[in-house]
Amino acid sequence: MSMQRISVVDLIYVNSVSFSSILEIGDSKKITPVSQALAVQREVPLFFTNEGDFSQYPIFSMELPKVKVTESVNMEIFNQNPVIKVNSIKVTGVSSAAVMQIGSTETIHTESKVKHIRKLLDDKSKKNR
Repeated sequence: MSMQRISVVDLIYVNSVSFSSILEIGDSKKITPVSQALAVQREVPLFFTNEGDFSQYPIFSMELPKVKVTESVNMEIFNQNPVIKVNSIKVTGVSSAAVMQIGSTETIHTESKVKHIRKLLDDKSKKNR
């Protein structure tokens, strides 16, 4: 039986947690945050109501490739001190299916898909402005 580790943090400051991200304090079995985003950038600020449909873009229905581990790993762990002690942690931001955790997790699987669209004016349109 392996000895469990205990995490002790005196002070934690996290400014922002967004877009399916997780701030986990404590242990967990499985964490699986998923985030999908469309980022549309235009020279002329216009928004069309039919642009937010993820099904229009194949990237959002594609399965991400999974890493297959074929090697076996033999490990022996000896924790001389069962406590991990930290005075303070400062985090600016955790975003887009990210995990910030104090503790341990058996399995973490994160997925973030972003489709960037840039709509720039052609030379003729720029002359007519």
